[in-house]
This record gives sequence, C-alpha cells and structure tokens, in this order.
Amino acid sequence: MQKIKFKEGEQALAIVAHPDDETIWMGGFILKHPEFNWTIFSLCRASDPDRAPKFLRVCERYNAKAIITDLEDDGKLNIKQTLPIIKKLIIEKINEKKFGYIFTHGANGEYGHPRHLGVYKIVNELIKEKFLKPRTVFYFNYAKKSKKEFAPPVAKKDSDYILKLTKKEFIAKKAVMSKIYGFNPDGIDANYCTNPEAFKILRL
Repeated sequence: MQKIKFKEGEQALAIVAHPDDETIWMGGFILKHPEFNWTIFSLCRASDPDRAPKFLRVCERYNAKAIITDLEDDGKLNIKQTLPIIKKLIIEKINEKKFGYIFTHGANGEYGHPRHLGVYKIVNELIKEKFLKPRTVFYFNYAKKSKKEFAPPVAKKDSDYILKLTKKEFIAKKAVMSKIYGFNPDGIDANYCTNPEAFKILRL
C-alpha cells in the first residue's frame, strides 16, 4: 500500500464514461477531498434529459466543474470505433488545462464495460503523448468476485491505495446515487457503490 501526501489546492480531473461512475468508484474520495479543485468529465449522456441535469447537480454537490459530452452509449459502436471519438472529445474539452491528479477507469473496465475500456485506453494514450501531464494517475481497481450478472465489483488485493469509508461517509456517497441521481437505494445501481474505494497508481 502506498502512502500519498496530497497537495492542497491541486487541480484534479476525473474522466469517466458515464454520469454516476464518478460516484460509484470514487465518490467517497471526492467527498473527503474538498481541498482539491475538481473537474468531473463524463464522456456519455449529454443529450440524456434525465441523466445530464442530474450529473450537473451531482457536480454541484461535489463543488466540481462539470464537463459532459455525448459519446455513443447504446452499443452501436465497438471499442475500436469509439477510440478516435473519445480522443477528440477529451482534447476539445480539456484543451491546455493542466491537472496534477487524474482519476479514471482501470484496465479491466471494472466489469468490462466497453465505454470504460475505451476511456482507459485513450487517457493512457494522451498521457503517453504528453497532452495530459499529471503527476499522479489513479486508476479504479475493482473486479467482480462473483460471476452473477449484477454482482458488484469489489476492491482488488493488488491495489496501491485503498480508502476505507466510515459508515457516515458511505451513507453520504450512496445518498448521491439515491437522492440526486434518483436510483433506488436498494437497487442495482446504488448497490454498485464501493467501500472501500481502490486505485492503482501511476506516478509520472
């Protein structure tokens, strides 16, 4: 397990595929670090009349700048077809802004979601190309323990950083899912919320 000394006032960017990914995989971390200047970028659902406005409200809850675009999310495009689109959207929206910390999907897409995998691939590519120049990258690090379709992913043992949420912190995280996004608190989506939260770390 790595020890990290976080820098107050740091620019932090969460790049995720969907509205709610920022909460499911790292909502507790965001709530615990209001000292960061947060930007949350969702690649999908800008034209979704339900999810898009809720995402903006969630970002207000996190005191974060919101960016949302409309990457195809209905399975019409495969991962390879989405890669140039994801790259174009990130370049257009991030432009020259610098971020010390970047948070994004893991190599396995948490549970293999094709849009998660696409975002992971392009974020890495943009880091290698030095368009994105973070000091530290945090990759969500979860895997399913059960083969059941809706079994929630859990923290992987090889995680570099694990954040164990208190009962109060976990309730606050799940409240974002139920009270702002409007998911059933006992339903699949809210129950995907992770505790502990887990990350692999890349230092640059």
